[in-house]
Amino acid sequence: MVPPLPNTLAVSLMSLPIDADDLADQLRVEFRDDAQDRLALIYQTLDKRAENKLTDEEALVLLRREASKLRGIGSSCGFPLVNLIAHRLETYLSGNLSRLNERQIEDVTAFADRLSVAVDREERPDVATTNQIIRTLPVRYEFDITDIEVHDVEIMLVTPSKVVSKLVSTELGACGFRTVVVRDPIESIALAVRMPPDMIIASAVMDGLGGMDLLRGLKAMTPIHKVPMALLTSLDSAVKDVPEGIMVIRVGTNFGDDFAAAITKFNLG
Repeated sequence: MVPPLPNTLAVSLMSLPIDADDLADQLRVEFRDDAQDRLALIYQTLDKRAENKLTDEEALVLLRREASKLRGIGSSCGFPLVNLIAHRLETYLSGNLSRLNERQIEDVTAFADRLSVAVDREERPDVATTNQIIRTLPVRYEFDITDIEVHDVEIMLVTPSKVVSKLVSTELGACGFRTVVVRDPIESIALAVRMPPDMIIASAVMDGLGGMDLLRGLKAMTPIHKVPMALLTSLDSAVKDVPEGIMVIRVGTNFGDDFAAAITKFNLG
């Protein structure tokens, strides 16, 4: 039996080259559709929590999941501003947050509003504009900020350890500093370049890329080479290997003194 001849039109269509611009446009449309669906779910979750149709625990599970998804698709689809805002939303929702009061619902709504604008934005903002957008996002402190002097200083803490990030960010917060925790040292490079913090602290021991190598690399990058940096370590032997210009902050009983010395040297207090 002679097989049927292939459809000429189908063959010709299959052989047509894919236009890169058309593909990019299609991916942007798909990204926006996905992101807007996730933002709609965030708004719905906040409304249901405000109406007591969801418990705090149920609402937080949904909000954390969607923030993580938005951060992921923002990064993979070429929307760095979406990635940055969603990362800040993740930070806001993390830590000891177990309840959503009226103020926190308003704050998360503000995050969603910013994300909605970023999703529809056609052009990438420059570093200065990005910095301005991110710095105006709500910040949640783990304690009553009326008891301390709050500084307009943002510190990026790069560590995979949840225990270390909890302890250090609590200490930094008690001193009035905002902390952005990044678990992945590779991801921290992109975040630091796009949104330079006022200081970077990196754990000495991390999988894939240690803190010493990370800070050396960051120091060599023009956009952030002037950013104050410090190595967080429990090993006294690491002190002698630290390049000039990078401070050492030892965990444990020495943390307070070492951190104070770094803040004084870099004039951040």
